[in-house]
Amino acid sequence: PKKKNCNTMSNDAAKYEEVTNYFKERMAQSKKIAATRGKEARIQAHAAKMASGTKTWRQMKGLPLMAHEMGHIGNRPFMIGFASFTALCLYAQSKFSDEAKAESEYWSTFHGTGKKDAHH
Repeated sequence: PKKKNCNTMSNDAAKYEEVTNYFKERMAQSKKIAATRGKEARIQAHAAKMASGTKTWRQMKGLPLMAHEMGHIGNRPFMIGFASFTALCLYAQSKFSDEAKAESEYWSTFHGTGKKDAHH
């Protein structure tokens, strides 16, 4: 009669346990992936996103939206132009003295005394 090796039985048991553990891990992964699919999962994900408090760009207004948009590389040329124009406008406004306002036909007509200068 053939003698069965004891090591073979323990090897079989170890292999069986290894395969069983592998399939248990795969089943857990599959269940986790399946939980992220379907209508209920989308509803849950949306609720979690809303509860997190972070706003999408569509919900932003004013300065937060402007800061968000400045972060995009495609808007960089526009932002450089916008900043340059703003700087020039601020410079021009700071150089617009009271004397220059008095000499300005537009300023004296619409923002000054309301009377046109005598040279009209």
